[in-house]
Amino acid sequence: MQKSRSGKIIKAGILLIVIFLFVEGFLGIFIYQKTGTERFASIELLKSIRKKLLPAQLTLDITSHTLTRPDSTETVNRTIAEETVKSNQFVYESWVEFRNIDFDGKYLHMSGQVRKSSPAAYFSPASDDTLDIYFLGGSTTFGFNVTDEETIPSQFVQLYKEKFPRGKSIRVYNYAVPTYYSYQELMLLSDLIYKNHTPDIVVFLDGINDFWFVKSSYYGQSYFSFIFRQLFDRGVSAKGDFRFVDTADVMWKDPVGVAPAVYYNSVIGNYINNMKNSRMMADIIGAQTYFFCQPAPFYNYPNQQKDPICFKDTNTRFDYIYATLEKKADSLPNFTFLGNMLQNETGYPFIDGLHYSPGFTRKIAEQILFRMEKEF
Repeated sequence: MQKSRSGKIIKAGILLIVIFLFVEGFLGIFIYQKTGTERFASIELLKSIRKKLLPAQLTLDITSHTLTRPDSTETVNRTIAEETVKSNQFVYESWVEFRNIDFDGKYLHMSGQVRKSSPAAYFSPASDDTLDIYFLGGSTTFGFNVTDEETIPSQFVQLYKEKFPRGKSIRVYNYAVPTYYSYQELMLLSDLIYKNHTPDIVVFLDGINDFWFVKSSYYGQSYFSFIFRQLFDRGVSAKGDFRFVDTADVMWKDPVGVAPAVYYNSVIGNYINNMKNSRMMADIIGAQTYFFCQPAPFYNYPNQQKDPICFKDTNTRFDYIYATLEKKADSLPNFTFLGNMLQNETGYPFIDGLHYSPGFTRKIAEQILFRMEKEF
């Protein structure tokens, strides 16, 4: 009796294994090789079904949004935070590797290579001509964690309208992309020019990505270069079992085996050279260029440790690099060092570890406008 029962259990187990292998093989043909990342296609199928039936709910801490946007309701702040997470994805873009996905939310909008600005233009009653102004930079210029109306380009237009109601008409385009730094912006500007874009003014706001994600700027590669390299080195020839390894978490670490002074001076030189070449490309179409080195929580911010939002890292490479750029500022054409803007800040200039709050984006836009007044 006992043996008969055990035999049935064994047979049932074998049958289940056979069924699993059959189903796994069948699903693997249609799921795993096409879209799967899991080792078993059946798990990928279950994940897909769960995603459709039980969509994941975003659980976000919106404390920093509430602190920096106190006049907005919890619903508004939560929606902005959720849209930031949902839109923080990239797609392939020829020649410049990647850009943000298209996104049409309530507070955030992106289409093609442009983040929406609101307002995007001011048409002066005293001017027939319109100056087209391109803003290039990383996530701070793009406006990570802030609405379309709160980005630096949008704030720039609003401030311009208030200060120059009878000045020249202007129109802004926010071409900034999170993780981009000065070299990628040079590539983007070159690509736009080759595609017959003719801005009158190009504004670059950089610093954090050039010197925080130091491996990118030191080696002259994009933030996702290691991912792309994996695709060509191993992914193209893989047969369904290839997985990418995300190395983004080490991009900010110092290059191994390189003396600090060597790569400090190297990335400074790369940054200055990228500005020079961007200026050269803009000259081809007669566009004026302005370069701004942005405030970072790691430099000359006395309130950094008391700030409940920003990163608390100290003794970073910014102490050396920003101090050097500050000394060189007057010798660099159309370059403005904004690294000291946090010196007297006691409020909430950041909305997360690195990115600016709505109030501080306005202050940066004020400084940019002040530097560019001669154009208007």
